[in-house]
Amino acid sequence: MKVFLETSIKRYLERVEDLLLQQETNNNLMLGLLERGKNNIGVFTDGIRLGIVEENGEPIYAFMQTPPNKWILPTVNNQHEHAIQAVVQFLFQHKYPVPGVIGSSELVDEFVGLWKDLTGKSEQTHMKQLIYQLDEVKVTPDPKGKLIQGQEEHVSLVRDWLRLFGEQANMEIAKTQADSMARSYIQKGSIYFWETEGELVSMANNSRRTRNGATVNAVFTPDEHKRKGYATSVVAALSQILLNEGATFCSLYTDLSNPTSNSIYKKIGYYVVGDSVDCLFE
Repeated sequence: MKVFLETSIKRYLERVEDLLLQQETNNNLMLGLLERGKNNIGVFTDGIRLGIVEENGEPIYAFMQTPPNKWILPTVNNQHEHAIQAVVQFLFQHKYPVPGVIGSSELVDEFVGLWKDLTGKSEQTHMKQLIYQLDEVKVTPDPKGKLIQGQEEHVSLVRDWLRLFGEQANMEIAKTQADSMARSYIQKGSIYFWETEGELVSMANNSRRTRNGATVNAVFTPDEHKRKGYATSVVAALSQILLNEGATFCSLYTDLSNPTSNSIYKKIGYYVVGDSVDCLFE
């Protein structure tokens, strides 16, 4: 078994994209980042690390990191029983920083156990999530409201709502980071609002694309507008737009511990296809 890093995103995709597409929804984070990097070489200012595990010259597993973020462990069919062990040994022997890992609970548990044995470092689970897929929108958005695309005039609102979203999701977003994200969302045309009676009451973002899918994130409704169906309307309407634009399916992540959001997405037509654990090493 051979483990190495590829330096070209294009070559990397040629080697491992079919492997990752076996479970495209579960691997939407990794595939989406690679798609973004393929089309914009300078998007990852601190570089990118693209790992491949080969056996008999054929790729059997892939893993990646956009420093200083966590390493991503994708889900593949017919997971080789020693692939994660090979990744752990490679990262340890080459002294690559491992701030944490993201992947299915099964893969993360295996990685964490092996990494603790080698380094003695303890881990902290930052978030447990479910990965959902939607093939067809099954609800009609509130006819009294409408979906509108974010414009330059909305930058400050998106920034403020992103910070509140981060607080509620237990992942603090600094003001400068939220401002940068807001401007990027507006520039890309990916952020949408639900408007009712002339007031913006909820938002959702199309965060990334994969070959066949589109991912929704940053779904947020201020406290004063919650429990009125606005999140359902904005996600349903945006999901329908993404399907109309050619996506075969939509995907999103939810906090496993939040029954309200999970109930909303199931109502719209999303169904669980996997799980994701976000783990930090101390």
